Amino acid sequence: MISVEDYSLQVTSGIVPLPAKEQPLERTLGTTLAANIEARVAVPPFTNSAMDGFAVRAVDVQGASKDAGVTLPVFADVAAGATANAMTKPGFATRIMTGAALPEGADAVVKVEDTNIAPGPVQMPDQVTIFNPVQPGTNVRQAGENVAVGDLILQAGIAVTPQVLAAAASVGYGKLPVIPKPRVAIISTGSELKDPGSALAHGQIPDSNSIMLDGLARSLGAKVTYRGRSGDEPEHLEEMLHEAGGCADLIITSGGVSAGAFDPVKIVGKNHDFSFQKVAMQPGKPQGHGTINVSGRDVPVICLPGNPVSVYVSFVLFVRPIIALLGGRSESKLQAVPALAGTSFKSAKNRRQYAPVRAQLSASGITVYPTHAQASGSHLIATLHHATGLAVIAADVDEVAEGDLVQYIPL
Repeated sequence: MISVEDYSLQVTSGIVPLPAKEQPLERTLGTTLAANIEARVAVPPFTNSAMDGFAVRAVDVQGASKDAGVTLPVFADVAAGATANAMTKPGFATRIMTGAALPEGADAVVKVEDTNIAPGPVQMPDQVTIFNPVQPGTNVRQAGENVAVGDLILQAGIAVTPQVLAAAASVGYGKLPVIPKPRVAIISTGSELKDPGSALAHGQIPDSNSIMLDGLARSLGAKVTYRGRSGDEPEHLEEMLHEAGGCADLIITSGGVSAGAFDPVKIVGKNHDFSFQKVAMQPGKPQGHGTINVSGRDVPVICLPGNPVSVYVSFVLFVRPIIALLGGRSESKLQAVPALAGTSFKSAKNRRQYAPVRAQLSASGITVYPTHAQASGSHLIATLHHATGLAVIAADVDEVAEGDLVQYIPL
């Protein structure tokens, strides 16, 4: 058997980020930035008012007080978005709105609440009485005080979030160079699988793998472009792999990789030089991977076992880093923390166990409980949703006693 670490190196070897594309901002959310972004526009792009009020020369209102206001004639109105160059004469005030360009000659803004003019939609007054003195720069946003033209704003490799989109827009960008979301195809195999919710004949089971893989892939920012189900006929699977490869950057299969007489993934995979391994883990020992050439393009295929809990654990360990690499993100290593076993349970001998567990936090630390009585049951999917993470049990441990120290990977 091969170790988890060695197999992970195998499946990620040769995986490189998808080619960068320039996309409109509204289509880049959740992608990865492919290049550094420098400001094309300063923020703010011009000196403007931080308040609704009156632009003045500070020296003209130095004698203002609550008891003895200073009255100035109002020279003009300046609204946000006005493109004409306004000005303020000495001894005059200009009514101004938040975000409007500061008129030439003014060096401060008195907020409307410090005047005798009511806030809100009122006509421009002929004069205004100001009850508070201001200093030069009061309530004024200086051009470029946030960033100047040429400043580095966004670094390549970061995820494009709503805040990133706003930052890019504010410095003059309508498009961004990004690594697109990886396109993922999902194929579950097995003649026993039927659509969820449909009536089941004897020997049939619902296909829970494909819907789970779909959700897992999407949760990592991938785009699921194909989802299908193959029976046990290799010819059908071969056809589906080529169809899926035409619209995907990664194909994930589930089932058909063990020692069964009708394992179609193994039969088809060997025709394409796939590698099939026994990995020293439980659940998820049988694994496979390779590439399939579709229209001159080699599409990676990762072949997971069929038992649903095995699929989940295998996805976390092996598929997650592939999606990250394709999407231009550095793989985030799974971080394990110490925890105590809340109950006793059996572990797989000579294989590292990844047991789905529910964690409880207390003053004494983290205590974990298997999500089902048989901690190693790779088919017990109906209770997997209770899991908050995985307990990692070393290969030389075949039984965990209540209170034993284990490693816990929160997910």
